[in-house]
Formats: sequence, structure tokens, C-alpha cells
Amino acid sequence: MNLLFEKTKHHRHSEFQAVILGGYGSSNRLYPISEDDNLPKALLPVGNKPMITYTLDWLEKAGITDAIVVIQTTGNAQQKLSGYLSRNYTGSVHCNVVGVDEDCETAEALRAIKDKIDRDFVVLPCDLVTELNPRELLDQHRLNGSTMTALFYEPSNLESASKDDELLPYVGIEPTHDALVYKANRSDDEDFSMRMSLLTRFPRVRIHTDLQDAHLYIFKHWVLDMVTDKESIASISDDLIPMLVKCQYQKKMVERENVEQYASRYQNLLKTALSLSTTTCDDIDEDVFMPDPIHPSFKSPVTTQVFIYRDGFCGRGNTMATYTELNRYVIKQGTPILRIPPTAEVAPKTQVGNDSIIGEHTKIDERSSVKKSSVGAHCVIGKNVKIANSVIMDHVVIGDNAKVDGCVICNNAKVLDKAVLKDCEVASDFVVEKDSQIKGEKLVAFREAIS
Repeated sequence: MNLLFEKTKHHRHSEFQAVILGGYGSSNRLYPISEDDNLPKALLPVGNKPMITYTLDWLEKAGITDAIVVIQTTGNAQQKLSGYLSRNYTGSVHCNVVGVDEDCETAEALRAIKDKIDRDFVVLPCDLVTELNPRELLDQHRLNGSTMTALFYEPSNLESASKDDELLPYVGIEPTHDALVYKANRSDDEDFSMRMSLLTRFPRVRIHTDLQDAHLYIFKHWVLDMVTDKESIASISDDLIPMLVKCQYQKKMVERENVEQYASRYQNLLKTALSLSTTTCDDIDEDVFMPDPIHPSFKSPVTTQVFIYRDGFCGRGNTMATYTELNRYVIKQGTPILRIPPTAEVAPKTQVGNDSIIGEHTKIDERSSVKKSSVGAHCVIGKNVKIANSVIMDHVVIGDNAKVDGCVICNNAKVLDKAVLKDCEVASDFVVEKDSQIKGEKLVAFREAIS
């Protein structure tokens, strides 16, 4: 089922298309808050705004007006996301929502939507929040004429230390051209090794162990043709990227996979342009197509680039720890946002910190406090309630004298009087009984607790 939402009558054709991975497969890392009864991952609130709105805002700044949003067809996730985009999203990005199977991997998702992609494209997750000016990334990609450009960033201390995440990968970069020449997962008991063919082709390689893959990639359109034909490519990160990286220095792989054939359309267009240039010189073509010193006649048709972002915030909300970190970041002190809307009712003796935000029509009674937290819309918070370091979604009721610290509480949940919650996730519609004292648990339907 595909749903296309037209926002304006006059639609400008943008240089790139966007493919937004709207949350499927690994979404269970956000269990139980992304379950059917609550919200799909793309609509989880970050600073009381659906997560995907940050992605769409970033695309608007990039001048990208066409987006294909890929989301699972199981449950009602597709209907909820489509409903939000049709009724509530007012931006300039045209969103085509396409459903895929829950167990569909990222490159398989590209194959499923191949007929809808007609130009160079950007793949990005719905949970990425970044201060990066997108034009810096796109300009580097244009300048280098890369087959693929990947965004890597230096994660926050919380993200890199999260127990939910694996060790950061080994990332090998050729510093002269910012070429991505090596990427491998890292583990405590595994030796580090590189091929001699790589080092012969790239004598200078800088290995980084402090960079996180943002899973934001810009691809030439011809890469999609290759993915379409090669069903062995299931994952973008695990299969496609390593293959493109190796094609830069492995002549046999380029020949075996017929990469020249896929890239020939792009090469011919570039050669035609260069032949018409009045300022071109003979060595430009050599530089673009990377001659191989072992096989002088071999010029790889593939170049893979890295854009490293260290100058500001960049993070993903793909685990419980990083999701709460995104919320803290977007509402942090000094951010110019409306913290208490006119429709909210906050009692005079209640304190809402300048590092917190309250949703529309929410009521908070006397002597309560909210610190470093997002409280959603239509919530009812009782007297002498303490909320800290938490994300409270919409229509939540919290009774008198309750304490909530380091928690995520989903839509329509109830925390009754004098309950104390520490580092818990409370599923949609769950009722936390009066006087409960619970730490570090996932509270899900039928009052089943999963540690």
C-alpha cells in the first residue's frame, strides 16, 4: 500500500531523492515504546515532536523535496505514520509512504522501491538528529563526484558508553581525499588486519575508533541497479558499503561483479562533459577514477567518501538510552522553544525547569517539579509529583506524591499515587499500582514485567 501526500500544486524537481528508513526490523531495541499499542518509531516524541519531523526539517534545509518513507506493514504502523503526514505535517517534503515486511533488511527495502527512485538518492534513518548543515555534506559529495558518501560522527559520551551498543567500528580513511577505504566491526577478542592490496592502493590510511556510522549515505543512481540485480546484498551497512569500498582497490571484484557495466552510464556522461570543457586537463580523469598502481590499466569506477562531523550534536534514537539522550538534547537549557504553552495549566507552586517542556492542555498540580524532562499533551500530573530525566508521552496520568526518574512512559499509561519508578519503560495503557516501587524494568501489558 503506497500513500502519496501532495503539499503544494507546484512541485520543484530536486537533485536528490531521499529514502527515509521509518523503523522496522531492529525497532525492538525500543521495546516496549514502539509497539503497535503505542507509536511507530518514526512518531515517537522527541521534545514533544515526532522523531521523523527532525529528519524532514533536515531534508528541507538540504533542498530535497521528494522522500520515500519505508516502514513495516505489520500492525498499524504504516496507517499511523501515513495519517500523521497527511493531517499534521506542513513542510515542503513530498512523502510517499511505502510498506515492507518487518524482516526486510535495508538493501532489500531499496530493491522493493527501486521503481520509485529515478535519480541520485540519500538514505537516512528516521531517528537521526543533527546540527550538521546538510549543504556541507552535499557539496562535498558533488565536489568529489563520489559513488557513495557516508556521514560519520563522534558520538556523545552517553551514546558511546551505552550498554545497548556494540563497540564503535574500525574506520579507515585515506586522509588526502577523505576516502573511506576500510570499515570493520570491532570486538574485544578480534585481531585487526588489512589486505596488502588495500595498503598498496592507499599507502596512507588513518584508522579511527571514535566514529559512529550515522547510516546516512548518498548514492549515485547506478548503485541501485547493482543492488537490484544482486540479491546477496541484503544490508546497506553490512553488505553494500563494504562491497563498494573494496571495489576501489580489488580489480577482481570489479570484474566479477560487473561494476564497470553499472557505472558506465555515469562515466560516459562525465567524460562527455569533460570533453566539452575548456579548462579540463588530461589528469582529471585519472584522479576521478583512481588508477591502480598494481594494475596501471585498471581505473576503479568506484569512489567512496567520508564526511566526519565533530563540530556539533549528532545522534540517533535507536536505543532506549540514545532516545532519551535525544530528548534531553532538544529541550536543553538555552534552546529557543516554547516550554509551557498557553493551554497548559501549571499550579503556581509547581516548578518546571528551563531544561524541560510541557505539552498542550497538560495540567500539573501544586508543589510538583519537572526537571530535564518532556511531558506530552493532555497529561494530568497530581500534587507533589517529582519528574526528572524522563519522557512522558500524551494522555498520561500521574497520581499524587509519585516519583518518576529516568523513565519513558507511553501514551495513556497511569502511575498511581505514591508510586516510585526509577529507570523504567512503561508501555501504553499500563497501570502502575499505588505505592509501587520499581527499578529498571519494562512494564508491559497484562502487568507482565520484563527485566
